Amino acid sequence: MSLKDTATRVAILDTLAKHITDQLKAAKAELETGLRTAKAETGTQQIAVDLNGTDIGKATLVQPKAAASVIDETALLDWVREVAPSEITNRIVTEIRPAWRKNLLDSLTAAGVIEWADPETGVIHEVPGVEMVGRAAHTRLTIPADGKAAIAEAWRSGALTTVVLPELTAGGEA
Repeated sequence: MSLKDTATRVAILDTLAKHITDQLKAAKAELETGLRTAKAETGTQQIAVDLNGTDIGKATLVQPKAAASVIDETALLDWVREVAPSEITNRIVTEIRPAWRKNLLDSLTAAGVIEWADPETGVIHEVPGVEMVGRAAHTRLTIPADGKAAIAEAWRSGALTTVVLPELTAGGEA
């Protein structure tokens, strides 16, 4: 293959990849909206993925638990100075040691409340400057190896032309 042929191939593949990426983003947004609606209306959070009558995987709406998040650095820093001063690192900027901060937020997230139990004294502290913040739901698509093989075979045989190709060839910006 000549250099010119290689450049042409790269240009074509790059253009198609960008167009497919745009279509994928739009399709995923539509799927997530549909799953959110289904959850609100019927409680459904998972649907089967079907290709020509064959179950090839599943699409799931995942709603992560709320996680502890610092909303007031100063309040948290002042509190740590009181209850765990050895976890403070003094530099030009004073900050909580990152490992201790991560452990604190992880333990608050696991507990589901903004309360910390001092392991040495057993005293329960309400932690200022931190709150439980909900995390955005997202869609998880699970396609096992045999499902991927079925999609590849459908692509090779031309069976996907009515499913995917009209959107890719519908004109407009490529």
